[in-house]
Amino acid sequence: MTGAPDDPRGRTARPATRPSAWFARPLNAGPVAGGLRKRGVPAGGAPAAGAPSGGVLADGAPAGGASAAGASAGGALVDGAPSGGALAGGAFAGGASAGGAHRGPARRPDARPDALDGLRRRGAGILLQRDAAGAAALARDAERRCLDLARSWLASGDPAAAVRALETGRGLALLAATRYRDVPATLDAARRRDLALRWRMSAPGREPAALRQEILDVMCGGRAEPPDPPALPEIGDVLGALDADALVYLVPGAPPTPGWAVMIAAGGGRPSCIALPGLHDAGAPAADGLEMLGGWAWRVAMGPLVERFLPSLPPPSGRPHRVVLVAMGGLSRVPWQAAHHNGRYAVQAAAFSHALSAGMLCGSAAAAPVPVAPVGLVVGDPATAGPALPGARAEACAVHRVFYPGARYVGRRADGSPARSGPGTAAEVRDWLTDTRPAAGAVLHLACHGAPAHLALAAPAPGAGDGRLTAGEVGAALAGAPDRAIALVVLAACGAGHDEAAGLGTAFLAGGVRSVLSARWHVPDRAASLLLFMFHHFLMAERRPAWDALHRAQLWMLDAGRTPPPRMPGRLLRHLSETDPARAVAWSGYVHSGQ
Repeated sequence: MTGAPDDPRGRTARPATRPSAWFARPLNAGPVAGGLRKRGVPAGGAPAAGAPSGGVLADGAPAGGASAAGASAGGALVDGAPSGGALAGGAFAGGASAGGAHRGPARRPDARPDALDGLRRRGAGILLQRDAAGAAALARDAERRCLDLARSWLASGDPAAAVRALETGRGLALLAATRYRDVPATLDAARRRDLALRWRMSAPGREPAALRQEILDVMCGGRAEPPDPPALPEIGDVLGALDADALVYLVPGAPPTPGWAVMIAAGGGRPSCIALPGLHDAGAPAADGLEMLGGWAWRVAMGPLVERFLPSLPPPSGRPHRVVLVAMGGLSRVPWQAAHHNGRYAVQAAAFSHALSAGMLCGSAAAAPVPVAPVGLVVGDPATAGPALPGARAEACAVHRVFYPGARYVGRRADGSPARSGPGTAAEVRDWLTDTRPAAGAVLHLACHGAPAHLALAAPAPGAGDGRLTAGEVGAALAGAPDRAIALVVLAACGAGHDEAAGLGTAFLAGGVRSVLSARWHVPDRAASLLLFMFHHFLMAERRPAWDALHRAQLWMLDAGRTPPPRMPGRLLRHLSETDPARAVAWSGYVHSGQ
């Protein structure tokens, strides 16, 4: 079955710094649950009828519960204190009144630090769940509670404490995604069948405390909590080392309270924040397409960041501003680089990378850079039960021939015939991930179907069904090869980067891969082939870092006067004439993470 020109990729047949403790190995070896996104646009809900699109009410007061008196309508930038979350009396929630020192009866001690510490201690409960689904559910609940604490600290003017809460929540999510392993199987493998038997005989949730501690000692040396969040100066230093200007958390509001942007500039210092009244998970439209979504994204967040925050930073030399986004909750589904206003996109004002957390970014920066070379592994549309991806095949063949002639090519050729080096099975990819020989190379390009937590690869044998490579299997493979140095993984498969904590992109990064390029939703096959060819052109021919290569490729797609490189093959030149590369759906689905 041959896919139409606009078939979305990834549609399966069925549905230096501190050593990085955030990259804890080994990762879980089991599959991680995940699903496919709807075609073409990210998921999300439509805004309520009559809700203010820009976060400002008709009378000029900000939406989200702030009073008109003394509150900023658009979410003004403040240093260490919120601007749009003022209460009626001019006091910040949880903080001292605007009139000066607090008078009257002594206030109760702040219970929030103890609450956050209690949430950190949930790590043991996460690792000792009876199955991966239970671990993920417990982690999601803990992350939600950390998010509530962060909102409270932001409302009371303490963005530094909010950062600690946000990082703790993400650390717990990462703990469940990368360190959870089946308890009895792990104990059996460690030759502690006595503990495994006692565990199986215990009632779930009522295991003796001594047994739980014994098991934790065997499984993780007794340490079950996520690592401490990185200090603010460390985050600032890492940003400078990665040639980034700022890290920005996007925190959804919980109506009627506003959302927030929390900014940490390169070089350290106190974080600043912007109250964003319209920034809510439920505020991102979906059914009306990317153009409406991009307009919403500008109004509620990107506009204030681009127009107020970026000009406050020192101007970069010889490059655009670079911002690392940590989008919380459902906001990770929004293509922030495609936010637009008056015909101009946010990506034309700055380069954007994405991170699960500042902790993971620090871990990535701590690893020595790995140079790219014209060797590696290229996987081109392996035969699966899903529709064929002729654009992906043309892209993979072009990338292999033009930029990585020394790489191994598996899957199918541009004409649909089998590749000589292999069909593109999960075993072939796993073997490459653990191959430490220099000839193996350090670049992996995966042009195939996929979902957030697995890739659809060729069946290991005729009639055996699709061969899946799960995020857990990726983690286990990399954990078994600690000396493997991989510079770049390109997940050209649709939707492979959507489910952040439990997804393939995080599994690769947590396993030590320096940079990952991933698709956040289904992307048009032919348009994606153009973007990815241009990414490798800027990476290999112009020797740009991965984040800049993606940024330049996206700008090339938007440029009405774009000129194809002389080495672009004829098949891709035809794609260029048959598609509109400037459509947001053609270029905005891919994001960069890592170095």
